[in-house]
Amino acid sequence: MSSFLERIKALNTPGPHRGHRVTLEEALSGGRHPVLPNPQPNAVLGTPLTGPWEDDQQAIIFGLGCFWGAEKLFWGVRGVLGTSVGYAGGFTPNPTYREVCTGRTGHAEVTRIVFDPNVVTVEELLSIAFENHNPTQGDRQGNDIGTQYRSAVYATDAEQLGKVEEALGRWRPKFEDAGYGALTTEVALLEEMGDGQYYLAEEEHQQYLHKNPGGYCNHGPNGVTCQTGVL
Repeated sequence: MSSFLERIKALNTPGPHRGHRVTLEEALSGGRHPVLPNPQPNAVLGTPLTGPWEDDQQAIIFGLGCFWGAEKLFWGVRGVLGTSVGYAGGFTPNPTYREVCTGRTGHAEVTRIVFDPNVVTVEELLSIAFENHNPTQGDRQGNDIGTQYRSAVYATDAEQLGKVEEALGRWRPKFEDAGYGALTTEVALLEEMGDGQYYLAEEEHQQYLHKNPGGYCNHGPNGVTCQTGVL
C-alpha cells in the first residue's frame, strides 16, 4: 500500500510514478484456496466466469487501474462473451483484495475479457481500453497510487501478443502528440508474468458497477483516438 507521503509526492510530481515492485522472495505467501471457489455467472452477461469456452474463443487481460470501471467498458461490446475481474502479474497465490492493495503480491488489478475473434478483434478491444484510461502514468491511474494500478496488457498466446505490440506501436505517437508522454503499459504473455496465473477477485468486486451504479469509477475518454482496421 502506498504511504500517505508517497501518494502526495506522486500526485504532485510530473511524469509517471514508479513504485517498488516486489520480488518472489519478498512477496506475501498467499493462501491455499481461491478467494472465489464457486463463481456465480456474470451478473450482466449471464455467462460463467470460468467457462467452458469454445475452442476458437479467446481471452485477453487488461490492467487499466481500478478494475471496477475497466470491466464495465466491455459489457456492451458485440463479440464479448464474458468478463471478470481479478489479479495477474504477481507472485502470491490466491491473493485477496487486501493483500493486493498492500503492493506486496506483485499483482495488478485486471479484467479478463473472453471474446469471439470472428466478431470483435484484439485491436478493437485494445482501442476501447486505450481510449478510456491513461497508459502513461506508470504505477498509478489518476488518484489511485500503487503498482496494482499499473497499465498492463497480458496476452494469452504469442500471436495475440504480436497484435498487441503492433497496435500499441502505431498508437504510441498519438499519446505523445496529445501531450501525455511515453506509454508505460506493461505488455507481456500472461504465462511469463509472476506465477503466470489469473486469479478471480472476490464476489463483491465482480460486476461491481452493475451492482453499485453510483460506485467509484475513474475511466472515460482521454481524447486520443486509437484507429482500428489496420491489423
